Amino acid sequence: GTGKTINYLLQVQPNPISSAASLIEQVVIRRLLLGNAFVYIERDVFGEPVALWLADCAGFNEATDTYNLAYLGERGVKFKVNAPRENVLHFPNTFRYYDGFWGMSTLQYAFDTLSLIKTESNQALETAAKGGRMKLIIGEEKPPQGAGTLAFGLMNKGEIDKYAAELNEKVYQQDIVGIRGLSALHNISMTSADMQLMEHMNMGLDDVARFFGTPRPMLMLDTNSHYTTYTNATLEYLQRTVQPDVTEMEQEFNRKLLRREDFGRRRIHMCEQPLLRLDKEAQAKVDQLQLQTGAATVNEIRAQYDRPSVPNGDIVYVSTNLAELG
Repeated sequence: GTGKTINYLLQVQPNPISSAASLIEQVVIRRLLLGNAFVYIERDVFGEPVALWLADCAGFNEATDTYNLAYLGERGVKFKVNAPRENVLHFPNTFRYYDGFWGMSTLQYAFDTLSLIKTESNQALETAAKGGRMKLIIGEEKPPQGAGTLAFGLMNKGEIDKYAAELNEKVYQQDIVGIRGLSALHNISMTSADMQLMEHMNMGLDDVARFFGTPRPMLMLDTNSHYTTYTNATLEYLQRTVQPDVTEMEQEFNRKLLRREDFGRRRIHMCEQPLLRLDKEAQAKVDQLQLQTGAATVNEIRAQYDRPSVPNGDIVYVSTNLAELG
């Protein structure tokens, strides 16, 4: 009853105007790009789910523990004011605001983070252009000494600071200091710490992709990329992105579509087989391991490929290195 209905909603048709695959795709896209994705659970008079609708959220009321939603139904846009929490599937992004409830767009998180690096990088460029954080030191000629010469007094501290401030404002922007008693204009070079700031200049498409967990070989940025590298990068990409997302989505489905008394009796599991559908070699290795370890029977594996069962195909096999004689 309930299990069959939920399976049909999640695997075939969540509502009359969309397929299950398109609904999940839109959930993932909104989760990453907007920070939050919402699905409204339409229930019958008995409280059983009958449809899942991709929705836009106008806010969450903590006092009443309800959402305000709008979604496109069969006959136009529908609004649900004060929809209970148990009727709304909320998928926040991995990056979240400080409250931990609302998700943040991955692009917004990348922009904020890279802006900090950009500020530091601009400082590095400015430092490099000037040859160091402190460009010049203002001094003055010492007064002539000896008989028959006219003695000139040194500028006092206030005059030197005033002169340095004037040059800073017009030319060097606060990179000049004035010290009494020096007889020349000195240029101070960059320190090793200043030079290391230049390492932060490598920003671009690959940095943004890093926030989405995309390895460099998948962006074709490595000149030595080959098929094996790309295959490994694809698996790494799935482990970094799809695997955490699947876990969070499974938990949200389980706690909203199933009741507490269902725990231990049934659960919602997102099938990972379609990820290997076009990689026949990898799928064959998985099938072989399942047969050797007794995790699946021959008929169960044949059923995955829409092939008829065979006699004695339901026997569980376990590979062994040693066996008794006879």
